[in-house]
Amino acid sequence: MKRTAAIAICLASAAFAGCTASTEDYVDDVNQIQEDVIKASNSVGSDLNASKKELLDQLDNAQSEAEDAVSELQDIDVPEDAEKGHEELVKGFEELEKLYADVRKGIESESSDAFDELRSKGTEIDKDIDQALDQINDELGLK
Repeated sequence: MKRTAAIAICLASAAFAGCTASTEDYVDDVNQIQEDVIKASNSVGSDLNASKKELLDQLDNAQSEAEDAVSELQDIDVPEDAEKGHEELVKGFEELEKLYADVRKGIESESSDAFDELRSKGTEIDKDIDQALDQINDELGLK
């Protein structure tokens, strides 16, 4: 599951295009949270020769990163303009966390559908997260 979309980065000074320091901090925080989840997500199943234990460890790590993302996103200061998109972003990471737990259970029970579920539902969740990021960019005027 590879995700490349990222929230637009506000690199200019606080005065540039209405981008306040809190907006910059928010964008930086969301980017870092997302990067950590992407890194862990991309490792799941990346080694075709991985043992079942290694695969379960990868899923545990990805689930933990998604769980951390939810917690961190709930704790950061969200610019008022980005609240709706932010809520959708949190929901996306909650769904990702649940997906990893479900896939783990499927692998543990020797379900042959576990990776199909990861691919199909993972793609849907990725789209939802991308839409939330696009919404945040729109709400903050960063596009």
